[in-house]
Amino acid sequence: CFHVRPHIEDGWSPKTAAGTRIIPIHSSLLGMEELNLLQDNGEKYLFPDLTVSASGERGDNFARSFSKHKKRLDLPEAVTFHSFRHTVSTKLRNQEAHIRELWIDTVLGHEASHKSQGTINYTSGIEVANLKQVIEALSYPPECIMPI
Repeated sequence: CFHVRPHIEDGWSPKTAAGTRIIPIHSSLLGMEELNLLQDNGEKYLFPDLTVSASGERGDNFARSFSKHKKRLDLPEAVTFHSFRHTVSTKLRNQEAHIRELWIDTVLGHEASHKSQGTINYTSGIEVANLKQVIEALSYPPECIMPI
């Protein structure tokens, strides 16, 4: 799992309370030796070599690099790095009925889209096994997956 949480030592934190979360890693990614996700090298970031932008954000430079890469691939201008979140959200919301909306929102770091009394008062934590079901529900045809 990725554990997204505030880093007190350098002042970084997710934008919202919902951003602090645990995200299981898809079994397909764990099987890719090139990613080496299981190696514990003491880093707190997945991409430790990303530089901090002038605005103090690590993601800004990554987004710019993605934008340059997508132009080389001739992808439409409408495709942004944030588009991946929208695609995942849509794909998950069109999955089997056993995957709950609240679980999807939790994985994506979104505030619950439906704030029922039960959600507000009685949900204290969602088990990682349920979040893992959400992640494992994602699948893409092999032709859609680009090699690293």
